[in-house]
Amino acid sequence: MINVIISDKFQNSKDFLTSYAKKNKDIVIIGVFDDINSVLNSKQNLDEADLIIFDISSENSIETLEIIKKLKDKYKNLNFIATSYEINSELVTKTLKEGVREFLLKPLIPNILESAIKKITNDKNNIKPKNANTICVFSNKGGVGKTSIAVNVAYEIAQKTGEKVCLLDLSFNSEDIATFLNIEPKFSIDFILNNIETSDEKLLLSLMNKYEDTSLYIFSPQNDINLNLKYTPHSTNKIINSLKHIFSYIVIDTASVIDETSVSIINNSDLILLIGMLNLASIRNMQKCRELFDNMGYKNDKIKLIINRYIENSEISTKDIEKTVGKEIFQKIPNNYLTLIDAINIGKTVKEINPQSNIAKAYDNLAKEIINTDFLNIASKQYNHGVFNLLRRMGE
Repeated sequence: MINVIISDKFQNSKDFLTSYAKKNKDIVIIGVFDDINSVLNSKQNLDEADLIIFDISSENSIETLEIIKKLKDKYKNLNFIATSYEINSELVTKTLKEGVREFLLKPLIPNILESAIKKITNDKNNIKPKNANTICVFSNKGGVGKTSIAVNVAYEIAQKTGEKVCLLDLSFNSEDIATFLNIEPKFSIDFILNNIETSDEKLLLSLMNKYEDTSLYIFSPQNDINLNLKYTPHSTNKIINSLKHIFSYIVIDTASVIDETSVSIINNSDLILLIGMLNLASIRNMQKCRELFDNMGYKNDKIKLIINRYIENSEISTKDIEKTVGKEIFQKIPNNYLTLIDAINIGKTVKEINPQSNIAKAYDNLAKEIINTDFLNIASKQYNHGVFNLLRRMGE
């Protein structure tokens, strides 16, 4: 059970939150006010409150945050969720730096609100969240559609679960994810690496781009000619491990290369989506990757074979692929270039522009399979071969 106070000048917002609480047996509204100053000056026993959901707007943000600071100093166990019809990076950053747990855009979306409140409830009941389920989208050959799969699957997982999902761009110098979703990365990789290990969840989230009204966060640093030099095994593990306690899922788009850094990323992932296409070069590359993963000691279920741009009645059959690679095909993503390129040009996901298309349904099915995966059962042992020894074997 969690006791909630509402502070909001908009009646429709108060009505929504009150109605939402009535449908949720774990939430009790113990006070409703028009502004945060009224909460501070009220006779309400704030020792009984677990959470204040308050409205913040640019014109009153300074005064509101000063009052929030006073309340936090006096009531150590009190949590805060900010809501607003407007959003800008400066307002969000200032709000989260004051220790506010979440910043939610209005009109509020029930599953996102539920996810935010659930985290506070878990903290109150001392329920420790599990580490994120980490999915690596990988191919050692470029041009197979890794980024499109990473973007659309991450979006689908966020929409279906309502949990926080991180789309993590570790593909070096491309900025493809930012292009696909029409976003401007906020910070340089140097700034991110200097701040990523902070335990402050709010600050970490402020380093990312939140995708519209969803629970999907985009981690994509600004382009840097030396980015490939800064993505080292140490730095990428530092990033992934720092994000694991914040998100329920992390979807990683990787560079199309097998080196020490990419092997480190793969090894730090729970599930690997190995991407290929219906041509001999791609099939041979998938075979090499599977051999690498065998040498790394992964369980068979950790590797999922995805055939992208699939065309029925191709000269190369799916049985040919499975026989050569030595794994069953997990999912096939149809070759629907027109729908995909329309989505990229608009800066949206495929589901948003054409939910009835065959490719949107394929991404939907793949996300469902990932959500239903038993991640605990496929957890692999750490590899105990030298990385460069493995790479040398791959070249033999």
